[in-house]
Amino acid sequence: MKQDAKEVPEVEKSLRADGQAPSTTLEAEALKKFCRLILEKAGMPSDDAELVSGMLVEADLRGHETHGVARLGMYMERVNNGVMQAKPQVRVVTEGPAMAVLDGDHGFGQVVAVRAMDLAIEKAGRAGVGVVGVRNSGHLGALGLIAERALSHRMIGTVITNTSPIMAPWGGVEPVLGNNPFALAVPRESGETVVVDMALSITARGNIILAARENQPILAGWALNSLGEPTTDAAEALLGTVLPMAGHKGYAMSLVADILAGVLTGASFGRDVGSLVPPDLSKPLGMGHLVLALDIGRFIPWEEFQERLEALLGQVKNGQLAKGSSGIYLPGERSAQERAKRLQAGIPLKATTREELKRLGETYGVAMDW
Repeated sequence: MKQDAKEVPEVEKSLRADGQAPSTTLEAEALKKFCRLILEKAGMPSDDAELVSGMLVEADLRGHETHGVARLGMYMERVNNGVMQAKPQVRVVTEGPAMAVLDGDHGFGQVVAVRAMDLAIEKAGRAGVGVVGVRNSGHLGALGLIAERALSHRMIGTVITNTSPIMAPWGGVEPVLGNNPFALAVPRESGETVVVDMALSITARGNIILAARENQPILAGWALNSLGEPTTDAAEALLGTVLPMAGHKGYAMSLVADILAGVLTGASFGRDVGSLVPPDLSKPLGMGHLVLALDIGRFIPWEEFQERLEALLGQVKNGQLAKGSSGIYLPGERSAQERAKRLQAGIPLKATTREELKRLGETYGVAMDW
């Protein structure tokens, strides 16, 4: 790891169209080091700080700024108010040969869920499948990064989580459910990993959060205001409800996710889950997760699985293109391309995010050399 934060030469020179300051482009390792030092200053063990900072920066590398370093300030606010633990005492509540339930002690979701996935992998290695439920956890960030931990073990990884209540049931206006994302990662020998990582709302709420921070409007059809009316005002949307993908089907899937990640695991569910944005600092988030690992070799020989997988993906990729289409992408493929580009050119950091990180650096005594 480099010792000094170093600005990559490719920095945007002109003002943005909205008149705000240009974004700064930074090397991934410099940004990771800065975030890691802040987490360590807040009392997080070095290994956990390396994990969380790495996952935040990795999300930015893949172009998922909604779950990148822009989230760090929200997390630290919760730590400072005693509703999230930088050093949680994660414990096993109950356990069987192929399953377990963990209590996350209100730690960072990334830390707690990684321990759950590692335990699921261990159990899958013995039983063919490992299923671990989690209660009393925090926000997970990019779920796909956790699911991917199973790949090197020749396993399929899956993560389901509930979130703060930001979605109304179909036909209602009051937020009851989260957008309750899920992720699935499939190991592949001859190409980019297949990674599905998606929320069950039309757009990730992080896009609305970033729009509000940037004073920008959102697209029509993303959200309703607190009166149940369509809105393009990001601030109003944060006080209202996001709309589910696929209408009533997205709502039903979100309900199922909360049953699996919230009700089944003993975690908070529905309205009882704490609010991340707008921040409710009166209680922990109390989120729940369900983490699975499937040992492919217990179902079908590894080589045969790869052959069959490539046959399916070939059918998908090599089909006739629709008019105007530039190509057919597999889930995770464009993120991998963006990652390769940003590793070379650096991560574009919005001015508002940079200012937030600067404030955190001043608070925790971590120098910002960029």
